[in-house]
Amino acid sequence: MTDSGEVIVLNPSYWADRPVQLAELLGRGTFNPIGDPSGETPDPETVLTVVDPGYWASQSRELEEVLKVASGRLAEQGQEAGGLAPGAASGGEGRLTLSVEEAAIALGISRAFAYESVRRGDIPHIKIGRRLLVPKKALERLLASAMPENPDDETPDA
Repeated sequence: MTDSGEVIVLNPSYWADRPVQLAELLGRGTFNPIGDPSGETPDPETVLTVVDPGYWASQSRELEEVLKVASGRLAEQGQEAGGLAPGAASGGEGRLTLSVEEAAIALGISRAFAYESVRRGDIPHIKIGRRLLVPKKALERLLASAMPENPDDETPDA
């Protein structure tokens, strides 16, 4: 694992069918980069950088979705909008991730604060190539964990 808490995953399409095994490797924190036994030459545009591997080690279902996004399999499953370039997705409900800017808007925070929060690890994210993406499910889970169990326990803003 690198000093920044990142693990590089080569050939995410190989791991898309093996998210549990990849999660186990991420949990061990001993491999960087994580290759695949096929020996296939990795495409630098689909190399996945996993930020905060400890988090992703316990989220194999989410990790599977991220691997499918990274490998372009959503296009094969018909989840991309027609007419878009390969790897492009519409802004609709079918998308699994948000850009950092979109996450900032959804959270009601500034773009700069969102990037700072991503850098600190406060907002769960992945890096595919040079792009930083925020998985919607991870963001929803983060928000759900911040909600009080009993809404009556909330203290009103005064």
